[in-house]
Amino acid sequence: MNDYIALIRRMPSPDNEAGFAGDLAAALQAHESPLVFFHGDGIDALPELAAAGPGAGSAVDYCICKTSLERRSGAGAPAPAGRVATLVTFYQAVHSARRIDSLGLGGCFCCRPQHRRQVEDGSNPLLLEIGFAPASMRQRRETLEMALGAAALELDAAVLFHGQGLAHLAGDAARGWAQITDFGLLGMYAQADRRISGSQIAVQTVDAARAADLRARAGTILIL
Repeated sequence: MNDYIALIRRMPSPDNEAGFAGDLAAALQAHESPLVFFHGDGIDALPELAAAGPGAGSAVDYCICKTSLERRSGAGAPAPAGRVATLVTFYQAVHSARRIDSLGLGGCFCCRPQHRRQVEDGSNPLLLEIGFAPASMRQRRETLEMALGAAALELDAAVLFHGQGLAHLAGDAARGWAQITDFGLLGMYAQADRRISGSQIAVQTVDAARAADLRARAGTILIL
């Protein structure tokens, strides 16, 4: 079981997360069985963050999302520096971690999940926060895949769109989310002042207070 997880979905920004690599290295040193999972655009950060980590011989499990890698790897591409795995590997590890850091396209966040007993009795819901506007169809697809992975494993999870993240619900490109809403697989919420117009995705609109309550009730929060 992994006692620490870092989810990396983009390169650290020199302006906003100048110390992230150092903080990550310290967290990797402080835990016995850490996992660093690179997903989406984050797989480009593997060489930099691995170099800043504890180094060879450490217990760190560097994992690269198989699907994200396949989208970016052409014929003759070099073998990745980490272990190729799926989102199943990531989500299975989430429930044993004592600390989870997420470096997402929507920001950076450190979460210390509730006690293991609360995970086992079903009172440790997962909240996926989406607060960025997708710059490409690939970013849209890979964000949706994080939610679909949680749904496929029947996790007690919800998705919260807010700020620029509301762009995921706009236009024809938003139809992929109907895979979740049509069958009620996950809770779907949008923090907005009014009901989102023009969207065909059936999400529940919530105000700032209700969004804060969703975060407070979540056992684990991941910033996508």
